[in-house]
Amino acid sequence: MAVLETIGWSLTAAALAWGLTMSWASVAMAWTRRAMQEEVDHWRAEAARAWRVVDQLKQEAVVWSRGRQDGREDLMALMPLLVAARERLASTTEGQDTDS
Repeated sequence: MAVLETIGWSLTAAALAWGLTMSWASVAMAWTRRAMQEEVDHWRAEAARAWRVVDQLKQEAVVWSRGRQDGREDLMALMPLLVAARERLASTTEGQDTDS
């Protein structure tokens, strides 16, 4: 009878050990999944922020390009006036040099 009792207690201990191990593994897997999900959520939020920055930089590049083009057009419109003013200044300066 002692042999059967020993076998019974051994099977009970094995089942209990298996149950505790499965319970611990289940808790560990749940904790790991939660940690991984938090990490994924974090990096998704970072990616969303990065895409917002990219969109903002694209808009700034378009505005900068338009401003540069407008400035270039303004300069091209002013060039004849600048050249004429320089020629007037040069002719005025030449006239003063010959008078002295």
